[in-house]
Amino acid sequence: MGSNTMSDTATAPVFIQLSVEALEDLHTGSGTGGGDIDALVQRDRRRQPVIRASHLKGLLREAGEALIELDEKRNAGHEQTQQDLSALLGTEGSGRGALRLTSLFASPEQDKATLVWGSTQRVEGGRAPKPDTLRFIEYVKAGTRFEATLRLADAGLVPLLERLLNRIDRFGGERNRGGGLVKLDWQIRKAAVSQPPRLDAGRCLRLVLWNLEPLCLPATGHPGNLIRSHSFVRGQTLRGALMAWAIHHGRADRVHLFEQISVGDALPLPEGCQGAEQVIPIPLSILTDKPHGGDPGVPWWGAKTAELPAFDSLGEMPEADEKRKRPGAHEYLCRSVGVAHWQRYRPQMQVRLRNATPKRGSTKDPQLFSLEEIAEETCFQAELRCADAQVAEDFLAAFAPLISGEDWLAIGRGGQPARVESVSLVPPSSLPQRLGDDWTLTLTSDAIVRGDRLGFLDNLSLEYLCHLVGIDCKSGWTIDADVVETEAVHGFNAVTGLTRAPALALRRGSCWRMTGTDSAELARALFEVGSLGERVGEGYGRFRIGLQPIALDTSGKPSGEKDAPEPCPNEELLALARELASRIDKAGPSLSQLQWLRSQATAVETESQLELLLSEVARASERRPQGGKAWKNFPHQPLREALGDCRSLDEKRQLIAYLVQWRVPNAKEARS
Repeated sequence: MGSNTMSDTATAPVFIQLSVEALEDLHTGSGTGGGDIDALVQRDRRRQPVIRASHLKGLLREAGEALIELDEKRNAGHEQTQQDLSALLGTEGSGRGALRLTSLFASPEQDKATLVWGSTQRVEGGRAPKPDTLRFIEYVKAGTRFEATLRLADAGLVPLLERLLNRIDRFGGERNRGGGLVKLDWQIRKAAVSQPPRLDAGRCLRLVLWNLEPLCLPATGHPGNLIRSHSFVRGQTLRGALMAWAIHHGRADRVHLFEQISVGDALPLPEGCQGAEQVIPIPLSILTDKPHGGDPGVPWWGAKTAELPAFDSLGEMPEADEKRKRPGAHEYLCRSVGVAHWQRYRPQMQVRLRNATPKRGSTKDPQLFSLEEIAEETCFQAELRCADAQVAEDFLAAFAPLISGEDWLAIGRGGQPARVESVSLVPPSSLPQRLGDDWTLTLTSDAIVRGDRLGFLDNLSLEYLCHLVGIDCKSGWTIDADVVETEAVHGFNAVTGLTRAPALALRRGSCWRMTGTDSAELARALFEVGSLGERVGEGYGRFRIGLQPIALDTSGKPSGEKDAPEPCPNEELLALARELASRIDKAGPSLSQLQWLRSQATAVETESQLELLLSEVARASERRPQGGKAWKNFPHQPLREALGDCRSLDEKRQLIAYLVQWRVPNAKEARS
């Protein structure tokens, strides 16, 4: 069994296709609740249940620690097992282990329905339920199958990994109470030998990346309870990931290629888009009218939303009653091949709660924190500018396993896996055909620019631009309008283990409008330079000249109104149950009687059983004149009519449960 770390091996990685079948109901907690459910399961971007990779890795580590204890008691070489476990999963402060994995996603061909279980605490010394302890927890039902892919950099660690997988029999919460029983199955394969793709000679490559896991790309150097994330992959991050892959796979001699390659930012693409002719951060000059107030009787998510016109503040705009809305921090524009208009969008991002569980025997409390993440299965597009065609050819040959999609990149916090979907040769950008003396300069990436005294600039001047390209600033040249913002750039040095000194950058999307006789001369000179400021090899300082992403009043959005979202069935049932609960008279059934009704209703399995229950409740006052007389003040007929409108037995059971839930606070309020 090998003990090399990921950074010591240059062999082809081993991939393991893991399949998990739930034999018992399983709860993978998200740390959040919603509606009447106190604890919801985690879901992926498709709103399907998912078991996150961090949970599986934690179970592997727990199984490994138990295995070490057994080996120690049997004197069976626990020190070697400890070394191999550290090489497999990594240790704090010594780098990542050889194992990287995706989350366990539910198989697409099966039913994704979940179950909701209710439970209460008991009073001490008795069997009665403790007040105010009723909780409803969502579970993935038994029989659901999940699949994940595991990548192992060292084939010698496969036996240890299989021993750990054989020791795992439960997932999720409530494992000590019988929940989450699973059956695991896996298949092993080695990565195929890849050949570099054949492309025509050129110096500009376009990579399309696909993240297999949610990405957290920290946007701050001082994280708090919530670690904010960028919505794109910085060029410095992508460049570092490519270098790390080369070093870990015995190709450190190819790292020098990046001295002649500028790696641009990998910007997200709209959902379903596998590549675009152009993708840019939205210019900060694009403004939209603020939406007017809607119907106060309709919740915000149920109201129709009209597409508002967009305007470019660098030009002339019609007057508005109030200040227009600026673009969002995570908005982008893209234009597909052969399409004239631009599409405005933002990538799907989510916040995930994490619980840092302390090691065995530790007295520390678990630490709760949150991560902002880009959802999995997001496409990113990056542009690599090589010094010449030979450098591009050498890059494709050196990174053939990555380019072909056979191996993974490690990107972002925790080294999440990403795959190259495609690579293509693109022509270099060009100036607009009709470039006059009125043109715009728009940053497509952050620009780190220093002044004469080496301080960071928070704006660009004509004098600086002319000095940069080595021409004289002519009289009459002016910057008519500009929209500029700044942003702090943070980084991490993997060699020293220290953070990089923060830098102040002109934010992507900042733009300037230049005018003046023969000012096009400056535009052509800037185009020849290609980038502004420093660290251009990491993609900083890129810009476009004459970029006009909107016409007069649109930014590629279709006109008209969107259809209102479909009503939520649970919201409809809750509203109906609330109306029925208000019809119960004060002399109606007690809370314990209503709780009995709910428990009986949730236990029925057929329509006939539900009908028998309703008939029993309706005749309760006749059968039991003393205890059952309160049921005379219960809305039997309205409840039957409402149940008749339900579409399934599940909805009928849910309606009765909601009715009781609404009655509880009403009764408590009446008593107070």
